[in-house]
Amino acid sequence: MKTVIVYANPDENSFNAAIVKYVAMALKDSGRSYTVIDLYADQFDPVLKVGDEKKRRDMNRDAETKKYRKLMKEADHLIFIYPLWWGGVPAILKGFFDKVFVAGEAYTFENGRVKGLLRAETAQVFYTADSPNRHLKWFRKNADWITLKKGILQFCGIQKAERNFMSAVKTSTPELREKRLRQAYAKVRRACEKGAAACR
Repeated sequence: MKTVIVYANPDENSFNAAIVKYVAMALKDSGRSYTVIDLYADQFDPVLKVGDEKKRRDMNRDAETKKYRKLMKEADHLIFIYPLWWGGVPAILKGFFDKVFVAGEAYTFENGRVKGLLRAETAQVFYTADSPNRHLKWFRKNADWITLKKGILQFCGIQKAERNFMSAVKTSTPELREKRLRQAYAKVRRACEKGAAACR
């Protein structure tokens, strides 16, 4: 079993950081091994640079992202934790997708049709926002989630993605935050107990 947590928030004292701790605790209490990719701690460079000697199609051989591509390919289950900024994932996480989820590693095309190559079939996504849930649902039509789930995860072979959105964090009470953290813990434990691919 190989679970990989991809975390994108520069603030060590953020609510996202607390979610990481509870999620990791749930995996540990379930007897599961895991790896945390902390993009900011790793100083991951999200900028994709190409030129005459380096094309985007060659990113599956890029030395800079080799370790990340290996972790993604070997993972049975992926967990993403991040804040929603300007209606989407943080730039550092978008850059991670651009540079790591690349052709020949995360997906390919066969007979004109896309084929996902990632081993993981399941993912859990825990993300936060200061805006209320109705703003994303009614005004943005949940575009952020549709893009991530269908445009990235399912495209690369991850067919089952669980959405865990925590809204209005800035105005939430300590009691509500604690409740949400316990819920995150419980959801990861439940995934393990159900025998999700990553939790066997």
